[in-house]
Amino acid sequence: MIDQTFLHCPGVGPKTENRLKTLGFLCWQDCLDRPEELPFSDSRKEQFLAVIQASLTALQKQDLAYLTTCLPPREHWRILAQHFSEATFFDIETTGLSSYDSFTTVISAYHQQKLYTFVYEENLADFLQLVDQSKLLVAFNGNSFDIPFLENSFNIPAIGCPHIDLRWIFYHQGYRGGLKVIEKQLGLHRPAAIHHVDGHEAVLLFERWQRGDSGARLKLIRYCQTDVLTTYLTAGLLLQKMGFNYPLPTAEDLFALTDNS
Repeated sequence: MIDQTFLHCPGVGPKTENRLKTLGFLCWQDCLDRPEELPFSDSRKEQFLAVIQASLTALQKQDLAYLTTCLPPREHWRILAQHFSEATFFDIETTGLSSYDSFTTVISAYHQQKLYTFVYEENLADFLQLVDQSKLLVAFNGNSFDIPFLENSFNIPAIGCPHIDLRWIFYHQGYRGGLKVIEKQLGLHRPAAIHHVDGHEAVLLFERWQRGDSGARLKLIRYCQTDVLTTYLTAGLLLQKMGFNYPLPTAEDLFALTDNS
């Protein structure tokens, strides 16, 4: 699955990839087995085979850091599909969009069929321990926002785990808009109690919480938890639509996990 794309190789676009597959090069090993049949000049062939060999070595070693960096975002669905059950999905809430004058209030993660929550001035930094236990991080808009925000907030040079941005997987599969828009397209409905909560209200909830409103704290936590659970569900539903037979819990069963917060 992961080894059935060549779009990460220099000079290879969709047309060249289709040509390779027409010639019977269906995976990376095919190229290494029949290098003399590759439709490239000697210099280009050498460069192509070097990338293919490095990619295959990374695949055999399960080096997801290399693969997520090497493969273009439009092909990251391959990594997600192969490691869906092992992935750690996460979402964050913050006091604003800039990590230089804002901070993280809640982090929720769905890891190995368990829901984890990390809360401001309670256990927020414990999220990094979960990252250390994770093989692959997945978030919606994570590369643009969540990952760099957390790196700056925790004052670390890098999050330390390979990560995939689900937003771009959806984008290249024809889905546009934010997570809530895509949820509706896939037939998901959030619990009524937080159905209308958005990022702006999440900031207001935090402010109310800091003024002593324990109900606002609980609502903010449940909103973040719901975000990460719908991230997981939308990813699974997309993969099912792409032909992967992954069993998924019902939305109702997943959302019931937030009752224990």
